Amino acid sequence: MATVINTNLASLYAQNNLSNAQNNLANSVQRLSSGLRINSAKDDAAGLAISQFMQNQINGVNQSRRNLNDATNLIQTADTSLGTIQDMLLRIKTLTTQGYDGSLSASQRTQIVDEINELNTEINATAARTKFNRNNLISSTVSATTTATSIVNTSTYGVVNSVTANTMAVGTFTLAGTSGGTLTASSIITSTYAGAVTSTTYSQTLALTGYTSQAGGVQTINFDQIGLSINVTLTGGAAGDLAVGLNTVKITTTGGTVPDLYFQGGSDTSTPNMVVYDAINMRTDTTSGGFQAMNDLGGQINLLNSYTTSTAQATWANAFSTMGTFVDAALDVVSEQRSNMGALQNRISYINQNLEAYSTNLQSSRSAITDTDFAAETAKLTKGQIMQQAATAMLAQANQMPNIVLSLLK
Repeated sequence: MATVINTNLASLYAQNNLSNAQNNLANSVQRLSSGLRINSAKDDAAGLAISQFMQNQINGVNQSRRNLNDATNLIQTADTSLGTIQDMLLRIKTLTTQGYDGSLSASQRTQIVDEINELNTEINATAARTKFNRNNLISSTVSATTTATSIVNTSTYGVVNSVTANTMAVGTFTLAGTSGGTLTASSIITSTYAGAVTSTTYSQTLALTGYTSQAGGVQTINFDQIGLSINVTLTGGAAGDLAVGLNTVKITTTGGTVPDLYFQGGSDTSTPNMVVYDAINMRTDTTSGGFQAMNDLGGQINLLNSYTTSTAQATWANAFSTMGTFVDAALDVVSEQRSNMGALQNRISYINQNLEAYSTNLQSSRSAITDTDFAAETAKLTKGQIMQQAATAMLAQANQMPNIVLSLLK
């Protein structure tokens, strides 16, 4: 090796080794301070890709567990209401059997029917009010349409944006508005069963005092007692103008089918990971989407309501006998649905157990890839510190080596 002063190769070697030692030491400090072996893609490109996919699975599984907890609570809500309906059906069974007692007078039978009728009303009300985050669980949804989509003189007063319904009443409602600012929605809903016609009046009147041109913008006229809601955009006029503008508008409600509710029970949406709650309609008011046994029971109760004290005893006996059969069938339907819900809850419990173990194993695997092994990394830190000190010392020695040339010049 030639003796030169312009290029100090030993110093360059020492500088390179010192730089490497400092980089290694910096990596060790970063890993020990963050607790992660992979802090950027350059640390382990393949490991980063694998660990991120695992994290994707972990996030999906953990959220699925929360989803299934919501599903369990939802099913318990539905099952509780079904239990209440079942209790009421059992009471109706008792009353039906009592009504078959030949020693009763016709007026006493009508009193029995009064209680049966109230229980039937509450069965339908219980089904309608059983919801979870606004999702109907044991009652069909109701949709609404309107024959007019705008207010009279729309250029002056505004427009109707939409009409929604959440009610047991399926039929046509007529709006009646006055210049005084009152608006009434009313309908007479009739049904026929075994030749008997039952009529029920639904009506609610609102004072539209707050609906003025000064208020303006999008507002909602809410007939909360009958479950109708009209969304309007006001551009002018007073409450009376709005009420008159809506006068004679007809709103038709139609029975719908409850949509099934889906819960993702895994990290992806493949079929095996989907848990489905089959929403049902337990109402007895002969609306679409319900069980025939429940509809038959409701129709028979309406038939009993049409009987009077002058109705023959044999007719009463036949009606109670028929209704006893319908009650038995309705109880079977409720029991079957509660059994299905219990089975689904048990299934969800097993899914949750599996997902918990699945998440734990995934997190363990991801940890092996991404987390710092402190025992090994502290050893690297110690080595790095020694190498940095040694490289620094050797760089100092190498920088002094060109001085030997001076002795040759003496």
